[in-house]
Amino acid sequence: MGLYVAPDGNYGDSEDIVIVNNEGFDEHFYNYLEYATDWLRPLYAKWFEQNDHDFEQSEDLPWACSVCEEYLEEERNN
Repeated sequence: MGLYVAPDGNYGDSEDIVIVNNEGFDEHFYNYLEYATDWLRPLYAKWFEQNDHDFEQSEDLPWACSVCEEYLEEERNN
């Protein structure tokens, strides 16, 4: 267990914290980051960093990506 302290004044338990290189992340990553539940955000960020893919339009929402939808749906059901 550890402590994280961020320059914006936030701090807290660093257990399970995820740091990713967001260089090259596009808008659909950030849309899903907002959409995901708190517990799912770290998993999604790490998965997105490791699974480079092009945006594939989903039928659900204009900003929805079928690749991300499939991953998130699988994680929600676990």
